[in-house]
Amino acid sequence: MESLPDTAELRVSEGRPCAEAGRCESLAGTLAGNIAPAGLESSWLGSAVTVNTAHAEIVAAGMRCTYRVQATAAKLAAAASRYAANDADSATRLRTLDGSKVC
Repeated sequence: MESLPDTAELRVSEGRPCAEAGRCESLAGTLAGNIAPAGLESSWLGSAVTVNTAHAEIVAAGMRCTYRVQATAAKLAAAASRYAANDADSATRLRTLDGSKVC
């Protein structure tokens, strides 16, 4: 999985959180679509019970991973909304300042 480069300074553009939310949602969709192949038996695993148990654990791990990525996407989308609202509020406040009172 690709991760963002580590930087010493936080740089946020208005569209970046939304883009990251969309990327996470896309990854969650890919994860949700991944399923273990059905009907395969392995000779080195001793029993069908072992195979079924392993299969169930893999499915459960995939579901947990999918839910975590979906939660991250939702948090990023919410952060993007808050960022946009804060940016709009800041712009409004700056427009109301008297230009002659510059420090």
